[in-house]
Amino acid sequence: MGIDLGKTLSKPIELLQENYNLFIPALLPFVISLISGILVGGAILGMGMMGRGGFGTLLGLAGTLGLISFIASLIAEGAIVDMIYKQLKGEPPGYMEGINAALEKLGNLIVAAIIIAIGAFIGFILLVIPGLIWLILVAFTIPIIMLEDLDGVSAIKESISLVKENLGDVVVFLIVLIIVVAVISAVLGIIPYIGSAIATLITTPYMAAALTLAYLQLKGEEIE
Repeated sequence: MGIDLGKTLSKPIELLQENYNLFIPALLPFVISLISGILVGGAILGMGMMGRGGFGTLLGLAGTLGLISFIASLIAEGAIVDMIYKQLKGEPPGYMEGINAALEKLGNLIVAAIIIAIGAFIGFILLVIPGLIWLILVAFTIPIIMLEDLDGVSAIKESISLVKENLGDVVVFLIVLIIVVAVISAVLGIIPYIGSAIATLITTPYMAAALTLAYLQLKGEEIE
């Protein structure tokens, strides 16, 4: 069974409107992104008045916030996947239940994310295209970790196998998804300082929901 592109991209909007709790796990990366945006904006405006020490401190803080944001984003995506799945099954999805489910699997999520990042880094060094192919192949890793109870490495292998079997559908789906997210981010990014943070708050649950729906369809589950 392939991916119903229209349903997979529109259904997340319906799910988010039905349950605003889906935005709650994304609040932490939202707040971190907001703080980072303000810091970067302040650095740009005040760069002429800042000494090297102050600027170095700011960079260190930004790096720390980046690491925290990385972990927070994994928790948010994992929680939203868990909540979306329960919502589709007719079970009331609580945000704390979703967050706890993601925390239980945080080690697997981090291991998978590190492996994916290393693979992407190597792939982009090798003339970009291998990196893009790698990211396509591992696109469903987080839903697999959350829904199939696999470790990070096994989830990556499962994602690669699933994508290879449905390569055409997955590539089209990911291209359109990226375009939709890019448009949302570009429009909201116009807002000074807080635009990227607001975009993160919206696109994090939307992308997690869309990837979950696509994965379930590829596994043969009916989506109403």
